[in-house]
Amino acid sequence: MEASPDLLTLAKERFAVRDYHGAALLLTSLTQDGPAFADALNLLGLPLAMVDRASDALGAFDQALRVNPRYVEAYLNRAVVLNHLGRENEAQTSMARAAELGAPDDSGYPAVVANKLANAHLSLGHDYRAAGSLEHAIHQYRRALEVRPHFNDIRLALARALIEHGDYSDATAVLDEVLRVRPSWLDAMLLRGLAAYLQGDLDAAGTIWTDASMRHPEEPRLEIYRSMLARRQQELSDA
Repeated sequence: MEASPDLLTLAKERFAVRDYHGAALLLTSLTQDGPAFADALNLLGLPLAMVDRASDALGAFDQALRVNPRYVEAYLNRAVVLNHLGRENEAQTSMARAAELGAPDDSGYPAVVANKLANAHLSLGHDYRAAGSLEHAIHQYRRALEVRPHFNDIRLALARALIEHGDYSDATAVLDEVLRVRPSWLDAMLLRGLAAYLQGDLDAAGTIWTDASMRHPEEPRLEIYRSMLARRQQELSDA
């Protein structure tokens, strides 16, 4: 059996327009008035998490997993909420269980599961970075890349965290790989120049930012970076 398609569809529509309270009410009614369906319970956890009802959200995900112990998405959603609560070890356990279920053999992850798993690691990385825990953020970004090595948005996030952590050489290697695939990506060019600048390679920084200004002549951030570079070059010249 499946949960009522009408109520599920309506709840998804409310969630899509960020009416989290409305979505939660519909899904609560659906799960309380009839048999417990894993998909509805998992969906219920999402709006509950968005309205700061993390404990109730975890309860919904746990219920979904009692109904379907192999529900990979519920494990991933549960991990994200646990991480927001600061329960990192439990989050990692839930993430590991999702990975275990999503990779039944040596052929790799099914595409849908791989995307969800990579995004979950990416989300955890963002959370750690926002909290100032850069080593944990870097670890999560690398885990995401293990699952989806061709996702350059993950690679860019990793490079940004590496720069903030002072790992300029590692950031340079990551950004060079990004720019090999997408040579005109402005954010990657800005960061690559910044990595060079912070390593003291002002000529490389200037070359990269000049190239970026030619490719993106209307980008205002480039003037800020190039002005910073010019001041530093003048300081060294005057010293």
